[in-house]
Amino acid sequence: MTKTSVFLVIIALRIFYQPGNAQASIAPFTSQPPLFTTVLFNSSAKLVNFTGNFKNNKVFLEWMVVDNEAADQFEIEKSTDGKNFRLAALVFGTDIPKTGKYVYYENTGHKKIMYRIKMIQKNKKAEYSPVVEVIPNA
Repeated sequence: MTKTSVFLVIIALRIFYQPGNAQASIAPFTSQPPLFTTVLFNSSAKLVNFTGNFKNNKVFLEWMVVDNEAADQFEIEKSTDGKNFRLAALVFGTDIPKTGKYVYYENTGHKKIMYRIKMIQKNKKAEYSPVVEVIPNA
């Protein structure tokens, strides 16, 4: 670590660190709230729409989530038999409030594939979507 890096870390710690017994207060010359607040994720994201389509030798998966800011990530899983699923991709959630729309696509062969989404919340709880079956055009 260079001297400059150490110096910047020390300055940052002095600016942002408050001992455990100190109380955050607003300076008398401003009406702004404190810089840091605790964010609690009491709500959980809900998957409201999940579709899959085949177009131009690609599978397109689209889904919509309400309470989007509570979603951490989405694990896209796929299967050819509907029983044994494997991880195909990882899509990170956005912090866009309320409703979030997501798209995933991949090249595929000419066989039926089933997809599901494992949605992982910021509170680390997980739930699975219904399975979507995508059948390529013959």
